[in-house]
Amino acid sequence: MMQALVESLFLGFWGKTSLVIVALSSWTCGSHAHGLPSYVAAVYEHRVTLNPEPRVPLSRSAALRHLRQNLQVYSKQASRAALQGAQILVFPEDGLQGFNFTRSSIAAYLEVVPDPQQESWNPCEDPQRHPNTEVQQWLSCIARTHGLYVVANMGSVQPCSRDSGSPCPPDGRWHFNTNVVYRSDGLLVARYHKQNLYFEEAFDTPQHMELVTFDTPFAGKFGLITCFDILFQQPTVSMVEKGVRQFIFPTAWMNQLPLLDAIQFQQAFSLGANVTLLAANIRSDELIMTGSGIYSPSSAVYHHAQRGDPEEGQLVVATLRPLGPLPDAPALQVCALVKCAGGDARSCGQEVLEAQTKMDFVLEGTFNTKHVYPSVLSSHYTLEQPLLHTMAHGTVTMAHSHMRAGLITAALYGRTYHLDLH
Repeated sequence: MMQALVESLFLGFWGKTSLVIVALSSWTCGSHAHGLPSYVAAVYEHRVTLNPEPRVPLSRSAALRHLRQNLQVYSKQASRAALQGAQILVFPEDGLQGFNFTRSSIAAYLEVVPDPQQESWNPCEDPQRHPNTEVQQWLSCIARTHGLYVVANMGSVQPCSRDSGSPCPPDGRWHFNTNVVYRSDGLLVARYHKQNLYFEEAFDTPQHMELVTFDTPFAGKFGLITCFDILFQQPTVSMVEKGVRQFIFPTAWMNQLPLLDAIQFQQAFSLGANVTLLAANIRSDELIMTGSGIYSPSSAVYHHAQRGDPEEGQLVVATLRPLGPLPDAPALQVCALVKCAGGDARSCGQEVLEAQTKMDFVLEGTFNTKHVYPSVLSSHYTLEQPLLHTMAHGTVTMAHSHMRAGLITAALYGRTYHLDLH
């Protein structure tokens, strides 16, 4: 039986009279994947060791020395996560090299990441197949050693030719902000190039928008997005609309109150899109970066450092139920004002015959059906005659004043007949 999602709830009291405003949408809560038990996920909020001069080009060997400092932390955290039963571990955006690079100074940090849809490659088992891929080998071996899926963010490079007629930067290289995913045996299973860059002069925007997902045996399908992507329709909302219910979210998020604190928006996205979100952020007081967590429509396990806290990394681990595809939406959308039987919200919905409160009100809802039926019922089964107005885009307004008796219920009852199950 599908449970309607209550979008808004307001309790008002007049003496012993209580009413509740309820809006029911055609979304549904939960919808766990059938046949899959709960799983354990982990995200690591990483205090990245930075290059003190990120705008000065380095040799490959010097860049690798820097990268290894952060990779060693990743290895330790993977061990800790595995001991707590984690099956998937997410590291943050820019967690390996840091930020504020130029196009030339980032070059030594970049690696060619092959497309796992075109090539099956396990860097830990076959390190010689692609040269200069030390970071990928390390990440692959972390996954293989600890038997968990590893998601990390790194810089990648893709050579291109300006003679081919297709777009290509002047230096003949695409630079991408890239998420990579390694299976528990070390196999590269997903690669995603960040679509929506945020003042990242070292990287290029991909020419073609990607919707990248990967499957796991313990939780089904995950979608990949990075930081600023979460605020845009492409690729994030497009994947939600295609039925992706679980997202991986490496980020380097600068907290901005009142609306864009990291954990605030992470939970908002999870609740608003009705999805699970595994969010790993950077930890930096100087850059106002903190806030990581594991969110589902019914739970949130998170870390948000306070002013004065030690500036250190934080591993967050949580047990989740996999989310399967949303079932077909019910044939029912309701916006209603209902008298409760008592002052307790749990009494709302019980049968009530008498009411004393006469009130003027306006109900307004946006429906995705033209079949909306208005009603106002007052005390002792007395019908009232409301004013109804239908506007563009499915918005319906019902207004009423000068009631003859106390209000029992006022409702806009919408039916989406085409979604009825036969």
